[in-house]
Amino acid sequence: MSKKTAFITGITGQDGAYLAQFLLEKKYQVIGLTHSSERQRMWRLDYLGIHDRIKIISGSLLNNKFIKKILSEYQPREIYNLAGESNVAKSWEHPQDTFLINSFVVAQLLENIRVYAPTTRLFQASSAEIYGNSLQPATEEINSFSPLNPYATSKLAAHFLIRNYREQYNLFLSNGVLFTHTSPLQIDSAFVKNIVRGVAKIFLGQTDCIIIGDIRMQRDFSFAGDVVGAMWLILQQKQPRDFIISSGITRTVEEFVELAFECVGIKKWRRYIRKNPELIGKRSLRKMSGSNEALKKIGWKPKVSLDQLVNMMMDFELKNTKKDFIL
Repeated sequence: MSKKTAFITGITGQDGAYLAQFLLEKKYQVIGLTHSSERQRMWRLDYLGIHDRIKIISGSLLNNKFIKKILSEYQPREIYNLAGESNVAKSWEHPQDTFLINSFVVAQLLENIRVYAPTTRLFQASSAEIYGNSLQPATEEINSFSPLNPYATSKLAAHFLIRNYREQYNLFLSNGVLFTHTSPLQIDSAFVKNIVRGVAKIFLGQTDCIIIGDIRMQRDFSFAGDVVGAMWLILQQKQPRDFIISSGITRTVEEFVELAFECVGIKKWRRYIRKNPELIGKRSLRKMSGSNEALKKIGWKPKVSLDQLVNMMMDFELKNTKKDFIL
C-alpha cells in the first residue's frame, strides 16, 4: 500500500514543522515548500530531527506553472496551506503585499486544485483576527466577522474563497480558524516569545525588565503541537466544513506572565514589568476567545495545558539564552 502524500506550504515555520512531524508519525510522505532553502531557515526541522525525512522544495506559490507542476508530479492527497504574512504591523505598512500573499495566492491555488487535482483535500489556515473584538466567543455558527486590519481582511478574503470554491465546485476545502497557539518554536516577533525570553534573561541577569503593551488582554492559548493534530483531523472528515481551532479557555496575558515567572521561582514579578501603551494599536484586539465544541465532537481536544506549555517554553528559552550568553 502506497503512502499518502501531504504537501505543506510554510513548512519551516512553527506550525509547518510540527505538522510535518505529526504526519511522518502517521506514515505520510511529506513534501514541504519554502521560498528559500537556506540552512538557517531549517532550524525547526533540525530541532525536531525530521529534516532528512522530508522532501523540501524551493519555489513560490505566486508561480502558477510551479503550482501546476507540484500537483501533477506529486498528486498530494492533502495540502496544508500554512504559508502567508502574519504580521499585523507589516500589513499596515505593505497592504498590497499582504493581500498578494494571503489572498491572491489562495485563489491561484484553488484554481489549480479545481483543474488539476479535484480530489485533493485542502486545509487553509484562517485566523481568529477575522472576528475582531467580538464580545462573545467565536463559533462556527455565528459569523460575526469584523476584521480590524489589512492582515485580518486578507485572511477573511481567503476564508470566503475557500467557502466559495467548496460550494461552487464541490471540492474538499476546509478553513481552520486558528486562535493563539505557541511553542518553543514560535517566531521571535510574537508577544509570547518576548515574554518567555524576557523572563529567562531576567533570571540570568541579562536584563531588568520586560516591556509589555497590556497584560489585561485575553487570549485563548494552545500548544502548536496539539493544533496540528486538529488540522489533520479536519481533513479526515466525510464532508468538508470550517472549524475553529482553540483550547476553549480564555486566559489573560497577566496569567501567562505570572506562570513564566513561577518557572524560575520569582514571585514578586510585577517589579520587572514595564508598560508601553504605544505597543497597543488603537485597533488592537483586547479579547480573542473561541469555542472548540465542533472539534470536540469529531474527537479533538488539547493535550497540553497552559502551565505545561509555559514550562516547555521556559525550559527552551533558559537553555538557549544561556548558550547565547556564553557565546
